[in-house]
Amino acid sequence: MAQSVTNEYGFSVIIATYNGAPIIEKTLTSLKEIHTVPGLPMEILLVDNNSTDDTIERALSTWQGDCELRVMKELRQGTGYAKYHGMKEARYSYLGIVDQDNWVDENWLEKSVQYLDEARDVAIVFGRGIPVFEALKPEWFDRYENNFAVGRQLSHNGVAVSNHFFYAAGSVMRKAAFDELNSFGFTPLLQSRARETLLSGEDTELQILLYLLGWNLHYQDDLNFYHIMPTKRLTRDYFIKLRKGLGATSVYLNLYRNYMDEHFQRSQRLDMGWEALLFDSFKRLINDPAAIIGSFFSRHTSNYRVAKFWSNLGEFEERLRVFSVLKTIKENLYSWLDSMPKVYRS
Repeated sequence: MAQSVTNEYGFSVIIATYNGAPIIEKTLTSLKEIHTVPGLPMEILLVDNNSTDDTIERALSTWQGDCELRVMKELRQGTGYAKYHGMKEARYSYLGIVDQDNWVDENWLEKSVQYLDEARDVAIVFGRGIPVFEALKPEWFDRYENNFAVGRQLSHNGVAVSNHFFYAAGSVMRKAAFDELNSFGFTPLLQSRARETLLSGEDTELQILLYLLGWNLHYQDDLNFYHIMPTKRLTRDYFIKLRKGLGATSVYLNLYRNYMDEHFQRSQRLDMGWEALLFDSFKRLINDPAAIIGSFFSRHTSNYRVAKFWSNLGEFEERLRVFSVLKTIKENLYSWLDSMPKVYRS
């Protein structure tokens, strides 16, 4: 963990947006109402990820806050690309990550600055998302709330233990940590949701890399934001799509997790052939016949075995899709990781 990179002390809010016209005004209004820190400069970076509606026009007409609203465009599709664009362009030492459908609590800025000022070894402080439903909350929702970037992320406040990673909506990052990672030529393997796809994981990828560099990740349950849960995201079809996206993401995140286990000597390097890995995914997919039947005939999403089936299916489909190139992806990734300085953790 190096801290030689210096940034002007202040707070940059990063909002990646794609066709957010119906909700961007409320998001910006919540930022106008937060408690600021005396003497702490602030800016808002709105990164347009190829919107086809009037998101930017609405944002500019809405914003009457004391700090500057900077608008920029990211042509590569994907929320990860848009967020990283904003993080690179940010002027200040702390980066607040706000999704276009988030409303931050009035104490969000004050609390996050206090935590990061006090803990210089912490790269990111994470909080708790509170769902805001357009209609009645589904009876199954609480079981899977973290999949929707809401709910408690850790049973206690403090630094996370090894291999525990968080949803990043509403989090605040130390820009010096992001700059350090970039200094090693960081090129994201995962770029999260692009238009209607639900491949995710760029937040976890970033956390793993910062952890390898020696930075800590901190959870604070009273660092709150509100996350809109539109009715269209609470359907069975959307849930299936979400779970399959999580499964597909695991193909890539498992490359990182396996590397961490090897680096921290938690396991021996397991060089399974790619045919064996594909077959292993297939075995997990067909391991529970009752879940397979339930996945096609049940109209409910509360059955964990059925939800697990959809994740396994997403993993199998993605592994099959990239079968011919996954070995090269792993070799290139591990070569880059080997070139990075890393901090040993027991």
